[in-house]
Amino acid sequence: MSTDDFSKQQYVALRAEISESKSRVFWLLLIGIALVFAAGYVAAEHPTAFANAAIPFLLLAVMLSFIAEESNISRAGRYLREVVEPNIKEMTCWERWLETQTQFRMVDRSFVVGFSVLLLSFFVITASLSVRQMDDTGQRLELIVAAATAYVLGGVCIVYVLVRHWTASVKPSDEPRTSEADDAAGDPT
Repeated sequence: MSTDDFSKQQYVALRAEISESKSRVFWLLLIGIALVFAAGYVAAEHPTAFANAAIPFLLLAVMLSFIAEESNISRAGRYLREVVEPNIKEMTCWERWLETQTQFRMVDRSFVVGFSVLLLSFFVITASLSVRQMDDTGQRLELIVAAATAYVLGGVCIVYVLVRHWTASVKPSDEPRTSEADDAAGDPT
């Protein structure tokens, strides 16, 4: 198999992987919204149950899954742009073209930031309401403190993961390439 054929096969496979990740993000959002509504309904019907306390963790799980899929998309796109596309001769490929059109790339970045801020806001609101509901229903102080601590740790974890995702996967192409990408591309510098 020639290098050109191998590069083209990699290109097709990675574009398919990106497409599948986009589909998973869509379904993740739909299922996540449905689960939050269902948990909210259960919490409203049974206020003494712990369904209300579970909603913030459900939001954390949806957000982690979203960030993971967006990271997959970003990594595949970066690999295509930095490793595969330079080996495909005589054409401008999708990722290289997309990086030259900053208004299109900004839409992707804005979506990730907007969705993350929205989910973080919902997380803070549901966590505070959950702690307040536990206090109003007369739960033990130890349980309330444990839940509040778990929510704070979960929030810190999400913020850390989001910052790592942003700096590792969504940075613009005019920033220096990472050493791993340079090594994969065969760049000796």
